[in-house]
Amino acid sequence: MIEQMGQTTLVLLLSTLALGVIIPAIPASGRGRSARRLQRWVIGSGFLVGLFASFLLTVVNTYAPKAVNRQTVALWSLPVAIGLAIAVVVLVLLKARRTEQTPLLDASLRLLIASYIAFVLFRSTPTAMAQAVMLVPAGNGTPSTQTVLAVTGYVLGWVVAAFLGVLAWKLTSLARRRWPMILIPAVLAFTHALLIVRILQAQRIIEMSNSAFKVLSWFINHEAVFPIAAMCVLLVLAALTWVEGKGMPKSGANLAEGRLNRARARLWKTIAGTAAGGYLCGALLITVGVVVGSAEVELSEPESYSVVADQAVIDISAISDGHLHRFAYTTKSGVEVRFIVIQKAGSSFGVGLDACEICGPSGYYEKDGKIICKLCEVAMNIATIGFKGGCNPIPIEYTVANGTLTVPLSVLEASEGVFA
Repeated sequence: MIEQMGQTTLVLLLSTLALGVIIPAIPASGRGRSARRLQRWVIGSGFLVGLFASFLLTVVNTYAPKAVNRQTVALWSLPVAIGLAIAVVVLVLLKARRTEQTPLLDASLRLLIASYIAFVLFRSTPTAMAQAVMLVPAGNGTPSTQTVLAVTGYVLGWVVAAFLGVLAWKLTSLARRRWPMILIPAVLAFTHALLIVRILQAQRIIEMSNSAFKVLSWFINHEAVFPIAAMCVLLVLAALTWVEGKGMPKSGANLAEGRLNRARARLWKTIAGTAAGGYLCGALLITVGVVVGSAEVELSEPESYSVVADQAVIDISAISDGHLHRFAYTTKSGVEVRFIVIQKAGSSFGVGLDACEICGPSGYYEKDGKIICKLCEVAMNIATIGFKGGCNPIPIEYTVANGTLTVPLSVLEASEGVFA
C-alpha cells in the first residue's frame, strides 16, 4: 500500500503544486460572490477538460493501444504546456506592474490559466490513471488482500497530492508573493522539456553525447528531485508566512479588533505550520516511502534454448503457459542480448528484446499477471507486446513452426547496441 501511495503521489504531486500556486493568480471580476463565481468557473473548466481528456486517452490506450501513439501525443502536448506556463508567468508579472484596471489582460490571464490547468492535468493524470488499470486483476474473481491494499494506497496517493496542492493554493493566496508562481511552474516546465528530449533521443531524431545522456538518465532515475525542489520553495514560503504571522499585532483599538488580529495571526501560523508539516511528510513519502515499500525487483534468470542452423530454437510447450519467459544470447563481441517471449492468445506470441526505446535495457518482470517495465513501472498491455511504440519491448523477427519458436541469431547480433 505504501509503495502504491508513494508512486501515485510522485506522479501527481509536482502538477498539483504547480496548479496550487497558479490558481491564486486568477484575476477577480467585481466583488463578493460574482468574483468567486468567475474564479470557480476558470478552475472548474480547466479541471473538467483536463480530467476528461486524460480519462479518454487512458480508455483508448487500454482498449485500443495501437489507435494512438503516446509519444506523438506527448510531442504536441508538452510544448503547448511549456508555452502556456511561460505565457501565464509573463501575464502575471505584467499585471503586477499595472495599477489601473486591465479587463483585456485579466480575460487573457483567465483563459490561459484555464488552459494551463487542463494541459498540466493532461500530462500527469493519464499516467496515474494507467496505474489504476494495472491494479485491477483480470477476470471477475474476488480481489485479493494485496489488490485491496494497492487500490487503497492508490486512492490515498490522489488524496495526498490533492491535499498538498490545496495547501500550496492557500499558502500562496495568504502570502501574496509571486516568486512561487514563477519557480514551481518553471520546475514543471523543465520536466516537460526533459521528456521531449528523452522522446526525440529515443526516436533517433536527435543525437546526444555520452555525458549529456548520463545527465538525462540521472534525472529520469531521480524524478523525485523535482517535486522535492518545488516543496522546498513552498517550505521557504511557509517559514516566511509563519514569521509574518508571529509578528502580527495581538491587540487592537478595542476588544473586537484585538480578537480579529489574534485570529488572523493564528490563521497565518496554522496554515504555515500545516503546509510545512505536509511538505516534509510528502517528501518522505515519495522518497523513503517508495524505497521502503518497494524492494528492488530482480529479473528472472534466462531460460535455456537450442541453437540450430544459426537460429535460437525454443520449444512451444515450454512457453505456452501465458507467463513471461526470458532468454539471453551472448554476441560475438561478448554482449549479452536478452529477449522475452509471452503467449498472448492461442498460438499468438509476443516476442521482443528485454528493452524498450524509452527506458533502455532495464528489462521487464511479471507481477500479478501484468508485464511491467522495471524502470518506469508501467504495465504493458500484453496484446501489444510484439508491436513497436511506447514502453513496449522492442519487437524482433521470429517464426513459429513445427512446435518451435525460432529467432535468427543475426537479429540478436544486430541488437547488441541496445545492451552495450
